[in-house]
This record gives sequence, structure tokens and C-alpha cells, in this order.
Amino acid sequence: MSVKQSAIITGAGQGIGAAIGRKLAARGINILIADLNETTGSKVVQELIDTFGVDAIFVKTDVSNEEDVKNMVQAAVDRWGRLDYACNNAGAPEAMARSEENVPVDTFDRMYAINQRGVWLCQKYECLQMQKQEARTVTLTPSNRTVLSRGSVVNISSVNGITGLGLPGYSAAKAAVQSLTRTGTQFYGPWHIRVNAVSPGAILSDGFPHWLKTLAPDIRAFIENDIIKACPAKRQAYPEEIADTVSWLLSDESTFMNGSNVTCDGGFTATRFSANPDA
Repeated sequence: MSVKQSAIITGAGQGIGAAIGRKLAARGINILIADLNETTGSKVVQELIDTFGVDAIFVKTDVSNEEDVKNMVQAAVDRWGRLDYACNNAGAPEAMARSEENVPVDTFDRMYAINQRGVWLCQKYECLQMQKQEARTVTLTPSNRTVLSRGSVVNISSVNGITGLGLPGYSAAKAAVQSLTRTGTQFYGPWHIRVNAVSPGAILSDGFPHWLKTLAPDIRAFIENDIIKACPAKRQAYPEEIADTVSWLLSDESTFMNGSNVTCDGGFTATRFSANPDA
């Protein structure tokens, strides 16, 4: 990754997105931070500029809005002339439910709009921009063989897209992200554009404590005492650990990775677990 390359990261005002921004900025990548929260997003931008000396900008973006997504991609191109990397991380959480009886239709629709359609819109317009760009030559070491790259995209899915785990709207949308990733690979792979996904497990992010407080006491205890303990790692991931995986997938060190969904969950999906303790 060279100092002249650029990246878009959505949902990067905090948590995983901000950690990914720091990881890429440490490699000299110019960063566009896209988020709905201008206060936190602008704070991350200033941190990247001050700490890593890269060029960074903030663009307020609702990823479920097509015009917002178009403007986001165009802002990166206007600033740096091309788009080399993108991580579609923006998403919305869902309160865990013991039964679908407790899941409102508007909650399900919101999960679709942000977590599924939002990722699709971002992937679509990022990759369409990458198609227009001249391909870079990537030299493999130590053989000095060369391959071409017009860009690399990583979509953030979730282990809930694999397990379900009491989150019907969120889980369905995150499973769809994995399918969208494979579809993107088929569309854009011939153009030397890679599209992959990362499925994190439970993360000790900035927003996790707040999300826990929105849950009923019994479900909160269930998550804290049962779900996390079911993970072989016996802990949650730190945002930096997810960022390391994303950074590698975006980079020229993974040039034959395409259409993959990489679980980064401490081994959680290697276990058998149910959101229904009576199952």
C-alpha cells in the first residue's frame, strides 16, 4: 500500500470502523470517514491527520440513501483521483429477542435498509468507480511475478449471519451481506477488483455497553454470562483485532482472496449454541 492510495470506511466514527481507519492510516493510506455522526466522525478524521500525517476527510452519509452513497464515492474521487480500498462497515444493531413474536416489522425493515441495502449500495458504487480506474501492477514476493488490481472491498458481515442467535432482522441482513459479497466477486472479479467479507463475533466496542443497556435484564445476563463464555477464547474481540483482519484482506498481501467470508470470532462458530436455553 502506497502513500498515494485512498480508502473509504463507512460507519467509522467509532468502534471497528475507527480502528480500521487507524490501521490503514498507519500504512499511509488517505482516508474518507463516512458516518451519520459528524461529531465523532470529524474527531476520528482529526486523529488520523494528527497521528499518522495522512490526508483524511469526513462525509456525512446515510448508507441506505443512494444519493448519499454516490456523493460519498465521488468525494473520494474528487479529493484523490481514485478509490483503491473500501470497507463497508456501517450497520445498525438489533435488540435480541427470545421469540419472533417480539420483533416489530419496522425493526426488521430497518435492519434490511441499513445492514443489507446499505452494503449493496456502497459495494455497487465503489466497484463501479474502481472499474473506471487504471489497474495497478502488484509485484508478488519473492518471485517478482505480477498481478493486476483495480481495487479491493471488504464488507462487514457478522457471525449472526451464520448462527442466527435471536436476531432475525440483523441475522438475515448479515447473511445477505455474505451473498452480496459473492455476487460482487462474480460481477467485478474479471475487472481485477476483489470483494470479500469479514464476520466478527462479539466485540468490545465503544457502543457495546450502550447496546447491552437497551436489553431486558434476563437477555443482558444471557449475553454476558452465556454467549461470551461459549466462545473458546472466553472473551470478546477488541476492535483492533477485527481491523487487522480487514486490513490484510484489503491489502496486496491477499491478492487471491476473492468472494471469501472470513470469520473472526475467537472460535465461536466452532461451537454449538442456541439463543433458546430450552432448545
